[in-house]
Amino acid sequence: MDNKKISSIFQEMSDILDIRGDSVFKINAYRKAGLVIANFPYDLRDVVAKDPKQLENIPGIGKGLKDKIIELVNTGKCEECDQLKKSIPKGLLELLEIRGLGPKKVKAIYFHLKVKSINELKEACEKHKVRDLPGMGEKTENDILKAISEHAYFSTKRHLISEAMQEAKRIISYMEKCDDVKRIEYAGSLRRRQETIGDIDILVTVKNPKKSSETVMKHFNSYREILTILSSGDTKSSVVLQSGIQIDLRVIADESFGAAMHYFTGNKDHNIKIRDIAKRKGLKISEYGVFKGEKMISGQKEEDIFKSVGLPYIIPELRNNNGEIEYGLKNKKFPEFIELKDIKGDLHSHTTYSDGDASLLEMTKAFIAKGYEYFAVTDHSSVMAIVNGMSTKDIQRQWKEIDELNKKFKGKIKILKGCEVDILKDGSLDFNDDVLKQLDIVVISAHMYGTLSFEEQTERLITAIENPYAKILGHPTGRLINKRAPMEFDMERVIEACVKNHVAIEINSSPLRLDLPDKFIKIAKDKGAKFVIDTDSHSIEQPDFMEYGVFNARRGWLTKDDVLNTKSFGKFDTYF
Repeated sequence: MDNKKISSIFQEMSDILDIRGDSVFKINAYRKAGLVIANFPYDLRDVVAKDPKQLENIPGIGKGLKDKIIELVNTGKCEECDQLKKSIPKGLLELLEIRGLGPKKVKAIYFHLKVKSINELKEACEKHKVRDLPGMGEKTENDILKAISEHAYFSTKRHLISEAMQEAKRIISYMEKCDDVKRIEYAGSLRRRQETIGDIDILVTVKNPKKSSETVMKHFNSYREILTILSSGDTKSSVVLQSGIQIDLRVIADESFGAAMHYFTGNKDHNIKIRDIAKRKGLKISEYGVFKGEKMISGQKEEDIFKSVGLPYIIPELRNNNGEIEYGLKNKKFPEFIELKDIKGDLHSHTTYSDGDASLLEMTKAFIAKGYEYFAVTDHSSVMAIVNGMSTKDIQRQWKEIDELNKKFKGKIKILKGCEVDILKDGSLDFNDDVLKQLDIVVISAHMYGTLSFEEQTERLITAIENPYAKILGHPTGRLINKRAPMEFDMERVIEACVKNHVAIEINSSPLRLDLPDKFIKIAKDKGAKFVIDTDSHSIEQPDFMEYGVFNARRGWLTKDDVLNTKSFGKFDTYF
């Protein structure tokens, strides 16, 4: 059982306990553990296999939770969770999937209206029964109806890139233990670094084509995490893992590996356009190679596929038929797109001063381990009481600790004084200018009022951007992938306001956000915007999320010159 599933089980247990009215301590223990595990970058299956005692070193995981993790990893079940599920009506858990409905509201709706399913809830809202419940009202009723519509949209959700990447790396590592495997890579939407992944395509070549394929497929079908084998053949097998992700494994001839990687990486429209160009040149391109008549003229190297049609190499992230082919034909060369190694610092992170899981000292050591020159501590401002937002007194106390740590780690890293300051309903910021002007980094973010009208939301964001102390617009759309739709506002006007006011636009690397989305990154780049790629880290493991933000930046055609935190300390902030 993978991290995502273990996390969801703990969250589910927390919700059931909350509905039943159990102790707050127990509810919060499971809830915190679920959040920690959801963001834990290492596979708990590997931790259990190597040294189960190390589980207790994870923040929020005590002996009792450690034993449950071991039980889930080894058996795929949790006896206590099964018993808890039997203690409440089954449909109440389904209601918790609706955005904005927590255990207390679900309990109230069930107690007063006996609603036990999403369809029953929708009907109750349409008949205006929910608005009369204590603490609800007409707005709550309308918000629930909107959230039910969103739920229907997201119910066919794909998997986060981080989840798919973890599974792909694990199974490739497993397959490399088979002596008959010669070469193995993942392709498809994962290689294009899409923010969500439907299934994983893996291509493999074998050492002895006449004898090895059967052995390789047998090894693949013996993978311990397989839930269902959909099909199995000599050259292709499809399975569904316990995580719900489908994996298709194909055995490819070594001389065709480059052609197959190209074919199974680009999206349909990209591949069609490449084949059309080839036809006009008297060539045929397929997953088997490049052919002139019956003769195969190339196929082993992916670069040769592009070369055969007069194109420079196109990085996988761009192969979506969004202008990359036309650009390549015209310019014969692409810019040097940003890479992970270009990042010199992180400007958005949290500690135990607000809702982080690690102390300022622990986060400092984590960023030193990444080799960064600097990082900004940006705990939440006071209005975010739900995540322990800081008061003026708290932030002044934090500044003193930062000064002490800067002396201690001088020459190793520079800690910047920052804050993730909430944007209030009218566009003002949740700290007065006396505090803001003392900060090195001010990340302005909208966490509340996401349902304002298109025009109200636009004006609200622009007002915040025009604040003279605003430096970075944090996770601009406010979306949570597969969970919460983005806010509705005029993105182009907001981008233009950022450019005019020298406010950088954040590319938030959290796999749940990946915000700004790639389609807007390219628009913002063309309008002259500058960016920062941040992790929004809440634990010592999350600086590893940086690669996902870099993937998104590459999909938006960014070079390191577009991104401020590729510059050394003392140079990146001249933009502001």
